[in-house]
Order: sequence, then structure tokens, then C-alpha cells
Amino acid sequence: MAQKDIGYYSPTLAKRIRDNSFAWERERAAKPVEIRQSTPDPIYFYNASTETIPAYGCVQKVGMETIDGQSIIKVDRPIDYTASVMGPFLLNGPAEVAKNGLGTAQWGPMFRAKKDSAIYSTGTRMGPVESSFNLSKGCLFTFIGNDEQSDDLIKVIACETPLLAVAGSGIGANSSGEVTAKAPTSGNWTAGTITYTAWNPTGVAIASAASVLLFPVDAKWLAVELC
Repeated sequence: MAQKDIGYYSPTLAKRIRDNSFAWERERAAKPVEIRQSTPDPIYFYNASTETIPAYGCVQKVGMETIDGQSIIKVDRPIDYTASVMGPFLLNGPAEVAKNGLGTAQWGPMFRAKKDSAIYSTGTRMGPVESSFNLSKGCLFTFIGNDEQSDDLIKVIACETPLLAVAGSGIGANSSGEVTAKAPTSGNWTAGTITYTAWNPTGVAIASAASVLLFPVDAKWLAVELC
């Protein structure tokens, strides 16, 4: 799927221009003992969705696309459950990307991301939202704080560690329910206030007020009751 528009830069050409610019700048600023900082190559992706991806929007890898001989990550709007193994999630860079356009993802592990309209506190776990480019309460990221650029932007860090929680009124077999994450203290864990939706994939119900461990599986919290 080559693009021939005037002014279009293929990923290969853009990388050559960037590398040559850096080489010229280093030559101009060279000192007897030169300290060079490596700059990671851009993570290019192709927008295979029917929507314009907003700046810092969350996307999901759904395949690969070959453009000008270079393999590009093919992304869509979350969440795609059609593959037996769910594709990873990426966060777009500072420019929106139109349908069939090329964009660059952030490297991480810290990211800027778009969020929904809710207000979050530090430590809240965040995750992709189905049919949206926003993050909301979920798993795969942890909320750090609001971003100064816009009211709908936040800073997050990649995080896939488990959570200790209480199963509220319980979770039926092969269904989902509300759980409340426990808050860590210097001695043990105490009752918390942040709630999440968690899934019980087994044929045995989780009892009311049971302590559970939450594990991030396929962008959902999986609840395992502690005996």
C-alpha cells in the first residue's frame, strides 16, 4: 500500500533524513570528548480503523502492513477479540492519525494517554476501553497524574502486577462482578475505596466478601479467590 502523494515521506526516507540531520548536528557540536546519546527509532503504525486516531489515543495491534518495503504495525481501535492471542496495546504520539495514515507510537514505559471523563487518583489502574481510544479504570497501566497539556490527558506507566481485593457481594461462576482493591499499609492491607470489574472464569462462584487476587489477562482483571 504505497503512498505517492507529494510531500509524503515513507518511514525509510524519514529515517534517512532524521539520521543525516543528527549526524550533521553532531559534527557541528563535536568536542574533543564527544558524548552521544542514542535516540530510539520511531515505532511506526498504520491506522486500519475507520476513525481518526487522536493524539495520545490508545490503539491495538491487529497485524502487520508492508509499506514501501517496510513492515509497519497495523492497528485498530480497541478492543479486538477475534484473534486467539490478543494483540498488544500501544499509545499514539502527539499527532492525530487519519484513516489509512501512518503514525508513531510512544516508547514508554511512561506515557501520555487520553482518558474518559472520570477523575482518577494516583495509583489507580487504567486500561483500554472497548470501541474507544481512551483509557479508563482497568488494567495494563497505572495512573501517575494529570497532564498539563489538556484536561483529557493523563500520565501513566506500564504496569501488569496483581492487585489484592475484596469481592464485594461475590462473583458468580463464569461471570463478572465488582471488587474493591485493598490499600497497602506498613503492617498489612486495609479496606480500600477504588473499585474494578473483575471476571471469574471458573465454574465455582466466588463468595461474598472473599479476598481475591486480581491478575491482568487479555486487558481484563481475572479474580482468583484466596483460601
